[in-house]
Amino acid sequence: MPPPRSTEPTHDDDTSAFDTQDEASPVAPQPTPPTRSFVTRARTILGATCLLLAAGLAGLALAEHARASRPPPTVEVRVGEARVEGDARVMADRLADQWESHAFVLQIGEERVEGTRARFGVRVDREALTRTIVQAQDPRSLLRRYHAQAVGGTSVSLSLPLIQEPSELVALLSERKDHIDRRARDARLEARTGRVLEETVGLHLDVFASAEAVFDAAREGRDGARALVVREEPHRTSRELRGVRIEAVLGTYETRYSTLEDARDRSFNLAVAASKVDGTVLMPGETFDFNDVVGERSEANGFRPAPQIAGGELIDGVGGGTCQVAGTLHAAAFFAGLPIVERSPHSRPSGYIWMGLDAVVVYPQLDLRFTNDFDFPIVLGMTVEAGTMRAEIRGARSDRMVTFTRRVDDVSPFTERDVPDPSLPSGVRVLRQRGVPGFEITRFRIVRDVAHNLARRTRWEDAYPPTEQIWRVGTGGPAPAGYVPPEGDQHLEYTADEILSASFGATVDGFEIARRAGRTGEPGWIVRAGMPDSLP
Repeated sequence: MPPPRSTEPTHDDDTSAFDTQDEASPVAPQPTPPTRSFVTRARTILGATCLLLAAGLAGLALAEHARASRPPPTVEVRVGEARVEGDARVMADRLADQWESHAFVLQIGEERVEGTRARFGVRVDREALTRTIVQAQDPRSLLRRYHAQAVGGTSVSLSLPLIQEPSELVALLSERKDHIDRRARDARLEARTGRVLEETVGLHLDVFASAEAVFDAAREGRDGARALVVREEPHRTSRELRGVRIEAVLGTYETRYSTLEDARDRSFNLAVAASKVDGTVLMPGETFDFNDVVGERSEANGFRPAPQIAGGELIDGVGGGTCQVAGTLHAAAFFAGLPIVERSPHSRPSGYIWMGLDAVVVYPQLDLRFTNDFDFPIVLGMTVEAGTMRAEIRGARSDRMVTFTRRVDDVSPFTERDVPDPSLPSGVRVLRQRGVPGFEITRFRIVRDVAHNLARRTRWEDAYPPTEQIWRVGTGGPAPAGYVPPEGDQHLEYTADEILSASFGATVDGFEIARRAGRTGEPGWIVRAGMPDSLP
């Protein structure tokens, strides 16, 4: 009979039954070996894996030690065609000097400017080049290890690190820009003779794009570059103006300006601005833009510093006097019956033009714009001669009569203040700025189509705030014997007819003017109205 099975529990670590098993014993029913747990099997596998990994790491360490014990291969370091040897800093300076002194030519328009790469602001970053050479010479550096793995071979080729220092180049280009740049100008017509003036192509030297072109050319190893000069094509060519008729004067206006020596810069600005407007042709439906045609009031655009109104005070500013050109032209367009698209009054009335017809222009914020609503081209003519500025708008025929009417609705007094001035003897008073009352006016324009017996009326309201009267009051020492104080503001008292009406155009010979002085039109009215006198 088979021996009875043990009822004692078996354990995973009990191996006695397997140790006493006789391999040659007759076949007989054998007890089922106990099943090992998952944890025991995992431990066994992990132990074997660790042994294999340890063996592999040991092999790698031995291989790395063997490689490290061998002398590093000889590697040649080159920068371009030059072989790098010796001190890295000395070699970097030598290579930089050689590269920077290479001849380079910059073509600016028709001018050829010769120099070196360094003169045009392209240089070698010597510190960066020195650091790179040091790394290339060190066989244990990251650069060499990367080269060995990615490139291989016995030569390391380095490129020159370049930088741009454009200050000298920008100064050179900016100086040339003053001579090259010009605005495109449309073909024009001389309003007095009808002669066609050819158009002008505009040119613009792009300084920073040119500097970039120099850097790119030097980096690519070229011996020169060309500055970027952009062409601006004119809007209107002379071909379009052939046959334009200008026999009829559609609108005109004149203002006066000072020809004294102390006003020469202002008179100069009048002539510059007028010359830019003179001869402009507007086709049917086109709009004239004063700021676009005259351009920025800057010295680069031909203007000089001269007195101008700002914030109600006369100050010096580049382009002073340009508003008189705009106002005179606005008045001519007004009497031609042209639609006024944009116009702003001054901060104080101007003595050279009827209040209500002035126009302030400030580039680029305040503009004067009007449109040609005739069915034929019109020409703008402007002249500045012997103290008279004249604006004239001409075209094929005149069939309009235009009436301007202005009414003073209200007047506000100006204030007065003293400004201490140590440059004047004590107690001396000099008028720095004459006060001007404030005005509120209503103005009308009636445009009559004489041929069809039609009329249209337009109404506007303008406000001119009061201008403060300012005195310079001396705070210096006593006046010396025979002292003559300097002249102050020489502007006359401002008078304005309470009612003014003027007509121009078809059926009228010149201007027909009707006035009613009222309380604001007679000399001395300011003092009679209780405002401060301008006498010291």
